[in-house]
Amino acid sequence: MLRSRWPLPCLLALGLVAACTGTPPESDGAAQPPPTTDQPSDPAEPAEPEPADEAPAEPEPEAKAGPPPDPWGPVTDAQRSTMLAGDEEARIKTPIHYVKTNERRHDVWFPYLDNKRGIYVGVAADQNYTLIGVAKSEFVFLMDLDWRVTELHRAYEVLIEASEDPKTLLARFDGDNEEESVALIQEALAGQLSEDELRQCVNSWRGARETVFRHLENVIVRDRDGVATSWLSNPDYYAHIRKLYLSDRVRMLVGDLTGPQTLTTIAKAAEGLGLPVKVLYLSNAEEYYDYTSQYQANIRGLPGADDSIVLRTIYSKDWVHADALWNYQVQPLADYQARVGEPNNARRNRMLNAADKDKLIERDPDGVSGLSRVNFESLGSPAPTVTNEAPE
Repeated sequence: MLRSRWPLPCLLALGLVAACTGTPPESDGAAQPPPTTDQPSDPAEPAEPEPADEAPAEPEPEAKAGPPPDPWGPVTDAQRSTMLAGDEEARIKTPIHYVKTNERRHDVWFPYLDNKRGIYVGVAADQNYTLIGVAKSEFVFLMDLDWRVTELHRAYEVLIEASEDPKTLLARFDGDNEEESVALIQEALAGQLSEDELRQCVNSWRGARETVFRHLENVIVRDRDGVATSWLSNPDYYAHIRKLYLSDRVRMLVGDLTGPQTLTTIAKAAEGLGLPVKVLYLSNAEEYYDYTSQYQANIRGLPGADDSIVLRTIYSKDWVHADALWNYQVQPLADYQARVGEPNNARRNRMLNAADKDKLIERDPDGVSGLSRVNFESLGSPAPTVTNEAPE
């Protein structure tokens, strides 16, 4: 639900229902005994009766538990403040704007994502929504070096909240409905952004609209062996994304993975929320930077859990592709945090070559072409069985 929370969107609130407790009933007393015959009572000063035995107090009723809190419902004011605290990287010019993804086989990750919950951190555009929908994430931080992608997520928030189903959302990107959608964006964000910021947001959406519309036309029918595999083709995934937005559980940030601000802000928010980062989605961003000391600190600073994972895509002839372009790789977050700090692992390929030399990389596990795993046994739990068929 959109509130006055910009410059960055926010997230909103869990409530606990107070348990009720019973009150012990009063004693009902007993009749006074008659006076004894050997000690007559003085009419002026009646004899004091012997105290009656008190009736036993009834036991207090057990406290009744309220309904369990909704892990995806409205956040508290404290959670909202925690999510919005902290800075992001400054905006920079980028030559290319990746307003849509060309990754199509996220379904090979589904067994590793299923019901991960916790906190989700991801880069890039709408592919995040599919991964979040499968993971049933509770809080989401979306970041990108290109601030236009961040602005596009802001527009998505408005339009998703206003669209009860995927078909309605798709129609809002149709050119015939452009002005109506712009009016929704302007109305929702007026007063939350400056005039200049609102103009930039609307211009970003207008510039991306047709490209995104053609993209979403494919996303809404995406399946694998007859099973829906995208946030628009699977109604449950869409409903989860919409609920997170309505509950203000998503924050968008301009973010450089190697910079000093955004990932540090996310790590502090995760600690304040008391939840681990369960999924870190990097797409193929690692191709473009070294594992600098700042990057090492950023990655190691993310609070994780025993089952937290990193997801990346790899474009290389040395790796089998699940679609036309990408190998889809999963790695335990703890293993990644350890490896990025090793002296010889200055870049992604060096890190993977070292893991491969130690025979810790599995290619095409369970016969799934285009999937790979890095030191997955270190996750401490059995690897899920994966097939080429997408799960329900």
